[in-house]
Amino acid sequence: MNDLAYLDPPIEVLAAGARLDMVLSRLRSGRMRPFRADLPISHSSSEALLVDTQSLGKDTLRQFINDFGQSLRPTLILGDPVFASHFANAVFIPRDRDLSVLRGRLDAITRRSARMSELRLRQQTAATFGVTLPEPSVETVPELLYLGDGSSRFLALQAALGERGITITAAFSAHTAADYVRQRTFTAILIDITSEPQSLLKLANWVTASTDHFEHTPLLGLLSEGTEPTHTFETIIRHMSCVFEPCTPAQDLAAHVDAYGRRGGGKPVTGNNDTSMSAICHADTGLFSQTFFETHLQNQIDLSADRGDPLSLLVICDPQHDRLAHREKKLMASIVLSNMRETDLPVTIDPDTFAISLSATGYKGAVHICERLFRELDAVAPDLAARLGWRITEKRAYHDARRLLSEARSGVYQKARTA
Repeated sequence: MNDLAYLDPPIEVLAAGARLDMVLSRLRSGRMRPFRADLPISHSSSEALLVDTQSLGKDTLRQFINDFGQSLRPTLILGDPVFASHFANAVFIPRDRDLSVLRGRLDAITRRSARMSELRLRQQTAATFGVTLPEPSVETVPELLYLGDGSSRFLALQAALGERGITITAAFSAHTAADYVRQRTFTAILIDITSEPQSLLKLANWVTASTDHFEHTPLLGLLSEGTEPTHTFETIIRHMSCVFEPCTPAQDLAAHVDAYGRRGGGKPVTGNNDTSMSAICHADTGLFSQTFFETHLQNQIDLSADRGDPLSLLVICDPQHDRLAHREKKLMASIVLSNMRETDLPVTIDPDTFAISLSATGYKGAVHICERLFRELDAVAPDLAARLGWRITEKRAYHDARRLLSEARSGVYQKARTA
């Protein structure tokens, strides 16, 4: 049988003595690929680094903190929690036995590292144009609210989200949920849609009465087995942003919920009604300008080469080069903004081309994002969706910003995914 361990995520381990072997062994049992760290430690690598404070001397740790503290590389501190506060992007691991279940948390911290690197880079690029962007926050974990009776399906979802570092505030009645909504802002709300008629009616009344509060908050429905399509059921479904069937696996469900929550929590910086952003944003659409985009794309390419992360460029336009009406351009810009992640950078290229740079995203991931965008466009403007085509180019070693953008804009545009 082939050894598939090379598919496991790598992690560099800074430890010494007998504890080094123990840490390596536990990480392997947790389906990770550990290797011993060699000094000096790389600051720009995208691979995670685990530091065992119990086996390293104080002088070694002090020197390491001075040299490495502000690096955005994913870092895990095993042992003394005091040391975690010295790092810009670190997670504290309190017990040795937690190493075998570290993989889920590693995925979350790696995504956070990629996000912070992109937002810091965007801030630096904007500064060259005389624009000051807000300081990025390390923690953007979605604030999720759950309304239901605590079904086994919700418990499985809660565990899957826990692996992603996301916790859920649970409300077991509409009255409690209403109190939470008044007190806090949530990036998404999960609702167990039960098959019991009386509970369904109460839920419909609550959702209908609270519509104004949910204008910018996605409502995610979890369907139960045996739910009948009654009038009350249809009333609830009309208010849902997305509905998940009972057969959806918990891990897939967690990925969708995580994406919805982060999309709601990450507020993209645009130039709409903001004169301070006019130097880097397109006047008509509010997306970033081509001049800013080309400068930032080169910085993204350099960072991608340093970290070893993928980078993809998605371009959308009319392959026949027909002009878009002003209303169509505004609609397209709105749909792009509503479907992009916080780390995606959208741009308007005159006269009628849209592009999105997708950091830490390969070709396959870019296709999924593009298909999601076109599904929403088809729902609101099918004629426009039929006109536009898309093309995705993944960065290669020979690309600079102008060459990557030129290749992405030339060639055959697709209107449907081909396997």
